[in-house]
Amino acid sequence: MSLETTAPPIDLTGGFPPSADLMEPDHPRDDPGYRESVSMWLFDDSGAIQFPRFLIEDVPGEPDRRLVFYNIAFPGGRAVVEWGSAKAISMLDAQGRPSVYGVEGMAFHCVEPFRTWTASLRGEMTETTCSALLQGPPAGPRVAVAFDVETTSVAPPWVMGRFSDVTAGLIAAGAQDSLFMGQGFRYEQLVLARGVCRIGEETYRFSGRGLRVHRRSSRNGAGFRGHVWQTTVFPSGKAFGLLAFPPAPGGGPHVSEAFYFDGQTMQAAQIEHICWLTQARPGPQDVSIRLRTATRALAIDAQTHATNFSTARMAPSSTATDPLLQQQGCARYRLDGEEAFGMIERSNFRSKISVEP
Repeated sequence: MSLETTAPPIDLTGGFPPSADLMEPDHPRDDPGYRESVSMWLFDDSGAIQFPRFLIEDVPGEPDRRLVFYNIAFPGGRAVVEWGSAKAISMLDAQGRPSVYGVEGMAFHCVEPFRTWTASLRGEMTETTCSALLQGPPAGPRVAVAFDVETTSVAPPWVMGRFSDVTAGLIAAGAQDSLFMGQGFRYEQLVLARGVCRIGEETYRFSGRGLRVHRRSSRNGAGFRGHVWQTTVFPSGKAFGLLAFPPAPGGGPHVSEAFYFDGQTMQAAQIEHICWLTQARPGPQDVSIRLRTATRALAIDAQTHATNFSTARMAPSSTATDPLLQQQGCARYRLDGEEAFGMIERSNFRSKISVEP
C-alpha cells in the first residue's frame, strides 16, 4: 500500500479559522462535563505494528491531571498499553501559542492548524496480549517505549451533523447519543503519518495513514448503549467514515452518520450495513460496510487485522455485572480495487457479546 495519494489540493480547514485547532487554556476546568481531548489512530502500511488510539483527555474536576489511553497492537495478538492518568503540562509552546496538549511523558503538538501535527512519548507501558485484555485490566511486565510521529492531513475535517439534517437535529436537541459524543466543538480528520516506535530493544519505523480527533466539549455518557466507528483513507485519496449508535429501546431516531470523500469533496452517505460488536476474539473478524451516496453504492470489504479490548469506563450505564466491552483496533479495508488499513472502534454490553479468548 503506497503512502502517497493523488488527490488534488483541497481546503483542509473545512472553513474553520486556524485558532479553532489550537487548545483552549482559558476554559474553566471546573465545568463538570467539559473535556478537551486530542487523539490519534495510526496504522502502518506494512501491517507490522499498529497504534489504535493514543488519547489524552481532561479529567473533569481535576485541572492538573489528564486521562491517558495508549494502545499498540500487533497482528499476532501482542498488545502494549498504558491506561490511567498523568500530570498535565502547559498548553503553551515556546512562542506562547496554545499549540500543545499533553501530560508528563507524552504530548501532541499542533505545528500548522488542520495540516500538520506531531506527537511524542517517552515512558513505560504494560506488555500484555489481546486475549488477556478480553478478561480484565492490563497486567504484565513494564517496558520502555519511545514514540515519535508527524501527521499530514489529507481530507477536510468531518463534523457530525454536517451531512444529515436528522443527526444535526438530534445533536441540537441534546439526544443522549450526542451527549456521549460531546456537545460542543469536535471534529475528526484523516491523515498520512510517518514515525518511529521503540519498545524495549525493538525499533519499528512506520509510515501509513490514520485519524486525528480534537474535542472541546461537554460530554455525558449516561445511557450509552454502544457504538460502531470506522474510517480510513485509500492511496488514491478516496476515503470514508462513519459513526453509529444503536436504536433506542422501543425505536425512534438515533445518531448515525457517514461520509464518502472522492479525493476532493465530501459527500453524505447512508449506512446500509455495519457489523455491531456481538462477537469478541483476538483473531480476524469480518467488519464489512455498505454505504450509499446520492450517486453510488459503496461495498467496503473489511476484516480486523490487530485489535485491543478494554472495559469502557466512560458510561455510567455500564455496571460491574454487565460492563461495556470496547474494541479499539485496526482493520484492513478494500474498495474499488484499493486496500488500506484504518481504524475501528466498537462497543457493546458483555451480556450481548460472545467472548472467545
